[in-house]
Amino acid sequence: LYGPPGTGKTMIAKAVAGEIDAAFYTVKPSEVMSKWVGEAEQNVQKLFAAARRHPQAVIFIDEVESLAPRRRDSHSTVMQRVVPQILAELEGFSTAKEGNTLLFIGATNEPWSLDEAMMRPGRLDERLYIPLPDFPARKQILADNLKGKPLAPDVSLDEVARLTEGYSGADLRRACEKSSDIPFLESIRTGQERNIDTNDIMAVLKAMKPSVSPQALARFERFGREGVG
Repeated sequence: LYGPPGTGKTMIAKAVAGEIDAAFYTVKPSEVMSKWVGEAEQNVQKLFAAARRHPQAVIFIDEVESLAPRRRDSHSTVMQRVVPQILAELEGFSTAKEGNTLLFIGATNEPWSLDEAMMRPGRLDERLYIPLPDFPARKQILADNLKGKPLAPDVSLDEVARLTEGYSGADLRRACEKSSDIPFLESIRTGQERNIDTNDIMAVLKAMKPSVSPQALARFERFGREGVG
């Protein structure tokens, strides 16, 4: 899964595991890496051994480019040992006869930094672009994050969704939080409560620009077309 930050790649991986009723293992590269010789490889072995104890398992590695960068671009001897270990574990899973099923999912904001060996068949062989949310998705994200909050009648989720093109899901969640804070903090000062109104949301959006630049977005789209960043 690749795409701009804040688009829900981790959430998608969790949802997949839930849909197929699989054990879910989420790992950060920092939890695997070790400067001591052999320890990082052992951590990888333990991870896959734990997954083998279940009929179905999902291993999700966020920021997978940190764990398996292009080896020719990496001067880390740890990286040069860990990448082959991961590949060997994946090959072992595909040839195992125990009846276990593994779905190995990586997520990255920098797909062009991944080791090419990780993208071959039987490894991370499917690339799925997770883009910024479109209009219906933005409206739903706004509705979910404003659910149960007191909204003034003048608030139109359609209008807010229209004005937030280019915002990530994380951006929208943060905008909802900051919009909720305005009347709350005001009520502390004045002692009078009021609903979240359009002016609150507009003030937040004016001060809060999208976290993903057009240049970054273009790079992801170029990678999707050409396979290069």
